Amino acid sequence: MPTDETRPTNSGDGKPSRKCLSEDGRGETKPTPELKPGARYIYYRLYTRDGPLESYNPIYSNDHFISRIVSSSVRPPQTAASLLRHLCKTEGLALQNCALFQSLSETAVLDGSIRLSLQGTTGPGASDLDPMALVVDKRAAERRSQLYDVLFERRPHKFSVYYRVYDDDGDIVSKTSFDENNPSLGRVNTLSLPPPHTVSSLKICVIISEDLSGHNVQLFQDEGSDSALNDSDALTLLSDTFPGSMEDRPIAITYETGTQDGSGDKEDPDETQQLKEALAQIKKEFEEAKLAHALRLTVPSTFTKKLKASYSWSALRDDARWHSMNEGDIFYTDGISRKETLRSGTYVQELDCYLATDSSGKLAFVYFGD
Repeated sequence: MPTDETRPTNSGDGKPSRKCLSEDGRGETKPTPELKPGARYIYYRLYTRDGPLESYNPIYSNDHFISRIVSSSVRPPQTAASLLRHLCKTEGLALQNCALFQSLSETAVLDGSIRLSLQGTTGPGASDLDPMALVVDKRAAERRSQLYDVLFERRPHKFSVYYRVYDDDGDIVSKTSFDENNPSLGRVNTLSLPPPHTVSSLKICVIISEDLSGHNVQLFQDEGSDSALNDSDALTLLSDTFPGSMEDRPIAITYETGTQDGSGDKEDPDETQQLKEALAQIKKEFEEAKLAHALRLTVPSTFTKKLKASYSWSALRDDARWHSMNEGDIFYTDGISRKETLRSGTYVQELDCYLATDSSGKLAFVYFGD
């Protein structure tokens, strides 16, 4: 199995190439390869609505969530729609499941008909410091890895949002604490939030990072604020100043446990059940993401070998890593056979398979045994 330093990458023309990844997330230890006159790189980051998504073609060894393509690989006329189509092809995603933002600070999706300036030294995605954002539907990305616990752990502090979390009784020890003398102070990386950057998206990121199990989560600009911010309020997380940008003035996030002074009796049973189900789903998705990352699959950027199912086969519901198929279904793969395990509770079986995409763009294993 190739290492991170030699995994297949995309050269921008749709063909996999094998090259060393930069050791520095800012690309400062290795020079950017020179391009032909008139072409440039287009940098982009991948996200689901809940957080960062690992690229199939990472360009840095310590930041697998940013990638780039060559501008000349985008079909003319070079519009937002043609760029989106090529990015989806590069990342093995279905077009209907993706949205493209001009930058991380944008609040609106790019209109597909907009003509983009993709030549020269300026324009959308011209720098890894100001990349475009490709946001993917969560179901379409269920096989991808979302690594909140290790994301940019050695990144500069200027990319952090500082916060404290409070339950009914006061501040709690943060799971992202970085100062043993101030254990309730936590931080998340601004680059882990998908656009548009709002109070709601920041709350979701903190809820996942802290594994909060309460309800009525609210975000205050700082601990001295009298009223909470609205979920729809925009946050300028890429500017010099924003709520939580300073370590000595973190944002405050409160939630209710509903377990003290009989307050639990006042809870809405339906709301409590919905919250439990939502949290259980989030935990399940994180476990699947960790399992997917542990597999360390080496996935090419394109699948050119066509497979046609000659019989029907149903995968177990508990293991979303496998395709179910009906006779006549079409799949695309790299043609490399492998053995992978099919799991359901205590049931485990090793099967011959290919890694393939179906007609919807879902990436999973397809069984080809007898």
